[in-house]
Amino acid sequence: MIAGRVHAIVAAGLENPELLARWQQEPDLLRTYGVDPAAFDLDAIWKFAGLSAKVKHNGLRAELPLTFRFLNVNGLEIEIFGAYASHKARTGTRYAPTTAERIVELVDFLRDWLDFRRREHSQLWDLIRHETALAELRKLTPSPKKCRVPHVVGEIILHEMNSDPRAIGKLLREKSFDPERVQRRVTRFCYWNAGDLDEICILELDELGFNLLSLVDGKRSLADFNRLLGGRVSKKLNSAFAELAAVGVISLG
Repeated sequence: MIAGRVHAIVAAGLENPELLARWQQEPDLLRTYGVDPAAFDLDAIWKFAGLSAKVKHNGLRAELPLTFRFLNVNGLEIEIFGAYASHKARTGTRYAPTTAERIVELVDFLRDWLDFRRREHSQLWDLIRHETALAELRKLTPSPKKCRVPHVVGEIILHEMNSDPRAIGKLLREKSFDPERVQRRVTRFCYWNAGDLDEICILELDELGFNLLSLVDGKRSLADFNRLLGGRVSKKLNSAFAELAAVGVISLG
């Protein structure tokens, strides 16, 4: 077997992990290149491709420390980054040049790839959205707004989760991590930057507060909100807005 040909095939597999998957399913395809399938440990090459993709994303660790810790303790790093490398090869796209853009691309990939029926996948999805929301708000400089309708004070990001990512983060700081200890429940969070980049607030909201806040756009008046709920003045609606205003996340104008 010609060493140069073997090296070329290994390089091709690392560059395009989709080939590795195909060769694993149809090893005889390698014979068309004049090499013996038994000479290759395709699983090892696959793992190396995932490791290579992970290393290329080490710059994200500063923004997503708990996410990378979660991947490590749950043994998901190679599986996810191997699949991500395959996705990039299949779509013919390169990794984004900046850390912020790479985070967006990774989150977009995970949104479609993760199986939310798997506990660790669901927890990973909550955790990475939690950390990306905090990272994004730290970079924003909220602009003051003046209007006579409810409006957000500063900048917010809203996420509905399947668990509490803060609880996941706390468990990840312990010596061992057991995903079974994370309670599965719907939680609704508002990540809020009121203007101080060093102080990002995390508000846990009830369903009404979360949905109302998602509709606050600086254009709808209180009367508009009442019409959305059937045209009657709602004490519960007014009370919910008053609570949000008391916290400071909105101003009633």
